[in-house]
Amino acid sequence: MFLKSKKFIIFSFMSLALLFSTVEASWITKKNDKSKETFKKESQKTEWIKLKKKQNKEEFKKEEKKITKEVKSWITKKSKDKHIDSVNKLPDSEVYFTGLAGSDNSLIYGYINPDINSKKINDRYETSKGIVYFNDGKTTCKIGTTIVDVYYGSAIARIFGKCTDGISFNGSFSETEKNTASGMAVTDTGENFIFKLDNDKKIIANLFENNKKELVETRVVERKLTPKQFKKILLKPNGKYYALLIGNSNYNENGWDDLVSPVNDINAIHAVLDKSYKFEKIMMVKDGTKKEIFKAFQDLSKLTTGNDFVLIYYSGHGMVKAKQAYWIPKDGSLEWGNGDWINVNELNIYLTEIKAHHLAVMVDSCYVGGKFKGLNILDLADNDDRKSINEGLKDNLNLRARSVLSSGSTGRVSDTAPNSKNSIFAQSFLNVLKASEEHSSPTNMLTVALNVKKAFIGNFTQKPEYYHPSAWAHGGGDFIFIPKKNLE
Repeated sequence: MFLKSKKFIIFSFMSLALLFSTVEASWITKKNDKSKETFKKESQKTEWIKLKKKQNKEEFKKEEKKITKEVKSWITKKSKDKHIDSVNKLPDSEVYFTGLAGSDNSLIYGYINPDINSKKINDRYETSKGIVYFNDGKTTCKIGTTIVDVYYGSAIARIFGKCTDGISFNGSFSETEKNTASGMAVTDTGENFIFKLDNDKKIIANLFENNKKELVETRVVERKLTPKQFKKILLKPNGKYYALLIGNSNYNENGWDDLVSPVNDINAIHAVLDKSYKFEKIMMVKDGTKKEIFKAFQDLSKLTTGNDFVLIYYSGHGMVKAKQAYWIPKDGSLEWGNGDWINVNELNIYLTEIKAHHLAVMVDSCYVGGKFKGLNILDLADNDDRKSINEGLKDNLNLRARSVLSSGSTGRVSDTAPNSKNSIFAQSFLNVLKASEEHSSPTNMLTVALNVKKAFIGNFTQKPEYYHPSAWAHGGGDFIFIPKKNLE
């Protein structure tokens, strides 16, 4: 039972004690002007960072006001709890958890017990209390949770905490299946906590050890890698690039929960693709009905040829009924059976009919990620694969490609990242696109997929999938994103 159950600018005062000629003095003046311009840009960047930190703090304070009296009393109460140095030594409890915290991916673990003096929401106690332990042998945090909703039998709760090092955090978690939940939180300093909860201590202990092993292996590989200079690669695609971006956020009319990220995500992706990549046409469907979404697929099919490169991105609700996956359009009924959900099998027909040399589908939705059928390549990719990701880009470009990248497989996925209006999936994608443009280095969908996988380390129930659907006749290529300045 669950919850009754985290250059200096070398200004170069190389004091040349020399007499300057008029030409030299002119050159110095111009140089100083450039230095002023650089200083101005750095100042603007600094101001932006300060503004972002201020916004994060304001957002954190808003969430902090939602702390109940019971939770606040618990997390601020001083105690002399001794640090527990392993998951197996945690006391018998209703719920256990483990995860990662901070930019250095510190390992955390702990337990939560229901407050039997709090009121009940359905069969759950509204409030629970517990302790977080960092794997540093000293830091602990008191945490409290408050259930805010029970959705289709699964609880959604806020979580708050305060640590012995003075750091506070808040966030939320939701149950993904019976006795299992995952969540995220953000600290008052802008660091993230990602964690998984379960009633079974053995499951959490195994997850902790697996996460520890993966982190150690990743850090060893990173230390071995030496910095490389980015080499400008010029590519010449034979066809044109097209994109269809679908984001459904507003569902309130039919009883579905509204979502924050989908429309924000496709707006941000559109902006980057339009500015830095040469797309002939970027189609957008915001809060689309079933008819509007199918019409967009039809229009896209009429535009494209067998030489073209087509990207399709969907973000919104998804659902599974009798093992059949569906996208939920804006006009989708809350209950299945009215013919207004979008069957993935119907989408398969549209997608196999689209004429394209490269076709890539990205899905940021609950339950439907792996339903186009294919082997998850991310299960096979190891650190050695990363060394050759961008090798053979011309082969990737020339060979036919059909691929799907999803944010999850068969479970629920998170809406937004902490202190963000975008999803983790979309943020990872945007980060790769921006880095590719900044370094003048074309990138492929496998690179995007591996970065998405890395972003979800510690989120044990949300497993990204990247695969080539067997029915789509993949030809061994990979979808390539080519910055405008890398076009031949």
